Amino acid sequence: MDENIRREDNLKRIEVKIAGMNYVLKTDEDEEYIMKIANYINKKMSEVVANEPQLSTSLSAMLTAFLVADEYFKHLLECDDKLSKVISEKEKYQKEVDEYKEKLKEAEEKLLQQNQEMEKLNEIIQNLNQELEKTKQELEKTKKELDDFINAFDGDR
Repeated sequence: MDENIRREDNLKRIEVKIAGMNYVLKTDEDEEYIMKIANYINKKMSEVVANEPQLSTSLSAMLTAFLVADEYFKHLLECDDKLSKVISEKEKYQKEVDEYKEKLKEAEEKLLQQNQEMEKLNEIIQNLNQELEKTKQELEKTKKELDDFINAFDGDR
């Protein structure tokens, strides 16, 4: 009980006017927000009274509550529909993202494989260049030996 008393001590008292009657509300909500709600209810009740002037205040209030609840539930259904569409779109886009991630993974694997093949080819090229250099040196050595042999042979004549 003490908790309820303390809670009520923290509540603001806001006076609103609906259908010509003044009401004091205790709330922790912002006054501007409460006034906005009260003005909306007052407007709706004025519409009901204008369309059905023979109704009592309590019947007008009940019909107003019913109309406001009807708007609320229609709006709720509209929000649910929009949420469903958003969820559906999200799932569609998530599927696309997943597909692109899979394609990216495949491309990365292919790139890795091609890089490994390129490294092997570079190693083969390096080995072939070393063999070519070695063959050039051997050819140079053989050419020198041949030149020396020819010079020696020409020198003997």
